[in-house]
Amino acid sequence: MERVETQAGGLAVPAVVAWPLVLAGLAGLLWGAFEIGRTNTPKAEFTSTGPRIEDVRKIAKLAVLRVQVANVIEGRTAGARAAVLVKGDADIAVDLDQVEIVARDEQQKTAMLLIPAPRPDRPRVDHARTKIYQLEKTGLAAINPFADPRADLLADAMRAAQQEVERAVADEEFVARAKEQTELLLKSFYAELGWSVTVQWK
Repeated sequence: MERVETQAGGLAVPAVVAWPLVLAGLAGLLWGAFEIGRTNTPKAEFTSTGPRIEDVRKIAKLAVLRVQVANVIEGRTAGARAAVLVKGDADIAVDLDQVEIVARDEQQKTAMLLIPAPRPDRPRVDHARTKIYQLEKTGLAAINPFADPRADLLADAMRAAQQEVERAVADEEFVARAKEQTELLLKSFYAELGWSVTVQWK
């Protein structure tokens, strides 16, 4: 029988006894490594696929309609008169930071959203297409070479043009169309998650 000697005392140990001890030691190491790996494995985390306001708030503002504006405004002072063809556009947007879930049924997968009304956003005057049709002195200013109020009137007309764009897109018809578009987008968004939502406007 083959014999091996230990380093400690020089005693001879049969090889048939040594190999089972080595195999048992390796098995113990492998089991210990498995247990350590199993206990250190992070637990699985699950989140609901139901309506989450955070998902739509990431968009911040939802521009649902862009309105083109064309209108003529007239202005006059004691010494000048102006007529301007205003052209511009503005978005009608919904502030999604203000969206709230006011009712929710987990079993039926239905929810109600409370949403602020659409408002004009970023009204812009297109200065390249805005035309000044009339800008003239009137009254005593017309015969006074030292008085010319036309520059001031023109500056006021440009400010009025900006306000005209914002006023035009605040029309009830445009707001109603913006509401319809918003409801369609949000319902489609949550339908992808398997939920049916209704919208209530603030």
